[in-house]
Amino acid sequence: MYRPIPVLELAFLWLDRPQTPSNVGVLMLFEPAHGQDASRAVREVLKAYRAARPVAPFDCVPKFPVLALPHWDRAGRYSPALHVLHHRLPAAASMAQLREFVAQLHEPQLDRSRPLFEVHLIEGLASGQFALYIKSHHATWDGRTALARISASSSPAPGLVLPPFFAVAIPATARPSATAPGIAALHQLLRQVTALPELLARLAVRLTGARTDSHPTGRNMPFAGPHTRLNEPIEAGRAVATFSLPLERMRAIARAYGGTVNDVVVTVVDAGVQDYLAARNERPRKPLVAMCPTSQRTADDLEATLKVATLFVRLGPPGAGVGRRMEAIVANTAAAKREMLEYSKEAAQDYGALAFGLSFAAHALGLRSVTQPVVNLVISNVGAVPGERYLGRSRVVGTYPISMIAEPLGLNVTTLSCDGHILSNRACVPDPDEIARYCGEAFKRLQEAARRRKAGS
Repeated sequence: MYRPIPVLELAFLWLDRPQTPSNVGVLMLFEPAHGQDASRAVREVLKAYRAARPVAPFDCVPKFPVLALPHWDRAGRYSPALHVLHHRLPAAASMAQLREFVAQLHEPQLDRSRPLFEVHLIEGLASGQFALYIKSHHATWDGRTALARISASSSPAPGLVLPPFFAVAIPATARPSATAPGIAALHQLLRQVTALPELLARLAVRLTGARTDSHPTGRNMPFAGPHTRLNEPIEAGRAVATFSLPLERMRAIARAYGGTVNDVVVTVVDAGVQDYLAARNERPRKPLVAMCPTSQRTADDLEATLKVATLFVRLGPPGAGVGRRMEAIVANTAAAKREMLEYSKEAAQDYGALAFGLSFAAHALGLRSVTQPVVNLVISNVGAVPGERYLGRSRVVGTYPISMIAEPLGLNVTTLSCDGHILSNRACVPDPDEIARYCGEAFKRLQEAARRRKAGS
């Protein structure tokens, strides 16, 4: 395989540094079948996964020749034991110990001389369950394709162990066009370059309008949030926490406020982070701003590249009740989406690249102390896996996506359906379990606020 590396993939390869590795993945928990212990189940999966052979893009490595375009090229060799690994935790390990172990696995960069993925099978939990932690480079997939590939490697009923995500071929209906990869990549690059004038013209009109309006708009608002501990310099250490929310209750709340399940997630996280900061006497005076990635794919598009744009969503007012916070987030998210729909797909991608490019430039020039952070945190919802899923005969009981951290964002909250994973820069937020606890408490308050709202309508 020879494929030029598109701009967005290059960005994640450039961000990939010891302090900010571009690692993304998922932690999955499994309940072995009745009468089968975790060790036996893990051995079955280990054998099947080590026998599988990677397909694109997981059989490739990035190349950066001096006299040619950066491109993906097929790896010279593949050693299963270096990519599919087996771990046994101390006897009767707790979930907290599992999270700490996964945080340590998530920290190091992936070796670019080999295909950019790892699979870690972990046993030894006191619950009798076992875990599978997938680690890959963000340049190889986005949330939508990751969800599709991981779903395809599990089944809706107990059975044989299916091929793993890295051996799942792209369905024929989702294959890219027959255009030569080099030409297609050049066309994409030209489209993104020619979209810049469109973006700049729209931003200029918006800026002119903002000067005559004393009220801030609810559209995309980069560089509008306060500086908090979440925006301190990034170090290599990571800490993780998990949380789960009942999906049907989330849907009921969304209906009560005329919003979406994603709005519920954003509200709960916003309230949880605000409470976390307030407990440390650090409640900000202005609303936080969240980076919310949004997919640009059609339903059957699983092309092996990145297709995401960035929403910059102003969150709820500081000190506001959770109901008022939800109302503000529903309105602000809808406005941000409407604005993004005014742009071409290429201009929408350029929006995020321009904002973060300006942020990186300010940091490189030593202006961190006099500029506002481009955003305060990342909140992402990558979708849902329908119904029960099985890996062989073992049932999935938890799926927690894990994303990446890069300057100036020390906190990333990523959810899949009703399960969420909080990833933090240990130097900024050493105790993300506290945020998870505050999120749980905020969800209870939001349920009650939705009940009162429905009763009063």
